[in-house]
This record gives sequence, C-alpha cells and structure tokens, in this order.
Amino acid sequence: MFIPTSFRLVHGSLGLCLLGGMTWVKTVHAQFRSECDIRPIPFREDIRPPDEWETAWEAAWPEASDALQTWRTGQFEQVISVWRGWAPHAAAQQAMAERFGLPPSAAYLAWWATCDDATRLSRASWDERAVEAMLQSWKANATPLSAMQQAHAARPRTVDLNDWARAMRTGMRLMENLELPRIHVVQQGETVYSISRTYGLPPRCLAQWNGVWDDLQPGMALIIPDLL
Repeated sequence: MFIPTSFRLVHGSLGLCLLGGMTWVKTVHAQFRSECDIRPIPFREDIRPPDEWETAWEAAWPEASDALQTWRTGQFEQVISVWRGWAPHAAAQQAMAERFGLPPSAAYLAWWATCDDATRLSRASWDERAVEAMLQSWKANATPLSAMQQAHAARPRTVDLNDWARAMRTGMRLMENLELPRIHVVQQGETVYSISRTYGLPPRCLAQWNGVWDDLQPGMALIIPDLL
C-alpha cells in the first residue's frame, strides 16, 4: 500500500483552501456527539500510485514539516471538510485534465489554486472556466514545478510557496488514500429530513455534520457521515 511521505507531517498553516474551514463543525451540540460520531476512517484498498507530477513534487518538497495531528483532529475533520468542496467536481476536472494530456494531480492542483477557501463553501460551486484556463495553459510546456509555482501565484496567499505546496500535495494524497464519506449535492425541494431518510440517518446528525437545518439550498454539498 502506498503511503506518501507527505502523510507524515503537515504544516500548521494549511493555505487558503484550508483556513477557517471548521466553523461548521464547531457548532455541534455536545449532547449529540455520541449519537453522531462517525466510524474511524480507513485506508482505501485501491490507492492510485503517484503520477509523474506528484513524484516531482515529492522530490522538491520531501518534508511536510509540522504535525500530522493537524489532520488527525476529530477523525480528519479538515480533510473531510476539503473533500466536501472537491468531491462533487473531481470526476469532471480529472476528465478535463485527461483531455489536455495532463496527469490526475494537475486537476486537483488547478482546483486548489482557483478556490478561495474550499472548507467554507456552502455550495458545491467551482470556477470551471478558471480551472480549464489553467489546465490549458499547462498543456503546452508546464513542468510539475512551474505548474505549482503558477498555481500558488493564482490567488493572493498568506503562506509561502513551500508551505502551500506541502499542504496541497498532502491534502490531495490524504483524500485519495482515505475512504472518505459520501457527498450529497442538494436538489430543488430536498430538506434535511428527506435527505436523512434517503441515507437512513438521524436528521440532527446530518445537520450537525453540515452546519445546516432549514437553510438548505440547491447546489449545497453535504457530507453523509458513516455513523458508528
């Protein structure tokens, strides 16, 4: 089983796509914690080996510097939070990267570069044109390292390139290596109760894990927790 070097440690400053993202988890009512706890997240059985861009990033940034505990807090809640933003669009973006002759990791890098803060997105929105333009620009002559530099420069950042690159590639590999919860994109007319019935969940657990109740809107990406 492949476990990346980046899995060992993660810098405490996780970049714009990781900052401030756990406010929806912090709204949890303590009395519901035992009923709504999720199962420990296992490793996937079908982990994709690193592609050529990831191999180059691993060589350029061999240490992920700070502490794996940052990711382990509350059963990888930060990883789950980012997963909520990425999962609804992963297949489309990876197909786009393949169309341009780029590896799967390029799709994730372009998404990471163009989102402002995936963990605070209440909707499953993404800037498709920005992602496509970035991937197309890499098609001609980008190297893995130059693509990382361009992605870092695509938005104002509060962290430097090295820290941002470590957080990006670590988050990507964790999302691919872990069996993360299902994601449900809200459709017109759906409610917390109707979605909960579909998945056999207590409504308050669905609400807890997503920081919602009567404010659902079409396009919101909801985590479907795998309860104990």
